[in-house]
Amino acid sequence: MSRLPVSARLFLSGTLLALAVPLSFSQRTRIVPQLHTGQTFFYHIDFSSSRDVKTESRVASPQLPAAASVSASGLLQVEITEVTAAGFRLKTYYSERPPTSSSPQSVAAPTADKSVEVFVAANGSASQIKGFDQLSPAQQFAWNDWLGRFTSSLAFPKGGVTAGRKWEAAEPETAPSPIAGLTWTKKYHYVRDEPCGLYDQSANANQKKPTSSSQLCAIVLVRATLHQKSSPKSATPEDYKLRDLKTRGIATGQNETILYISRSTGLLIRSTEDAQQFMDAIVALTDGTNQVHYRLNAKSHSQIFLVPDSPQESR
Repeated sequence: MSRLPVSARLFLSGTLLALAVPLSFSQRTRIVPQLHTGQTFFYHIDFSSSRDVKTESRVASPQLPAAASVSASGLLQVEITEVTAAGFRLKTYYSERPPTSSSPQSVAAPTADKSVEVFVAANGSASQIKGFDQLSPAQQFAWNDWLGRFTSSLAFPKGGVTAGRKWEAAEPETAPSPIAGLTWTKKYHYVRDEPCGLYDQSANANQKKPTSSSQLCAIVLVRATLHQKSSPKSATPEDYKLRDLKTRGIATGQNETILYISRSTGLLIRSTEDAQQFMDAIVALTDGTNQVHYRLNAKSHSQIFLVPDSPQESR
């Protein structure tokens, strides 16, 4: 089962960042969230993306906006409502009004009525999603980014990892696209352990700085690259064929993400991601008429961090 597909999604997670030479540890460790029913966490999310689209057509057709941008900044309350051997169930509350103090104690109750429920399997795949359509497009981007990174360690090697280890994985792109055969190759690097560096929630959203922390985090860097298996001359997905359409063109993309995951709890402490994608596609009827040429450039940046002193039990 694949992760949650979002029609507006631009990118999957991925990252590469140059850091110092990693330390080496001989004992492998499984770094996964240590969860139990009743836990509650608060995450601050900042997300922004921009898109530029150029369209050429000889016939009248609905035109996509030439340029568009979305952004979201808010607080996500996360409640663990069920934990079993098969996975765990979450209930989240999204609010665009962040807490006014450095402690989430001031926002014990949800400050927004936009709640989303999801079941996450032991391998990190998501299902049984409820309430996602209540979120705005920008909030959907932000929420999906958070879920992907909160559950990212569930896809790490089952035998555990050590600092310095590198590994790879591949995932098909599940978001709708006029280009068939798109796959993400993700290269992971567990660089080293270092203090987590919690963020100062009382600072301005654009000036947040890591604060000192005795808690150790595993720094995991990932770089994801979008590969196209279909021929640029014949790239028609099956759903386009069913609508008597044919496509050709190319799509490329690259994401860079850094994850700080607590060694003691397995929780995502903070993360940043920068992503970009390019597509040049021609869509036409199978007889070659009604041709439309699309050129798209898209970029996104996001930052996620656990609010310091998040309560560990539901209220």
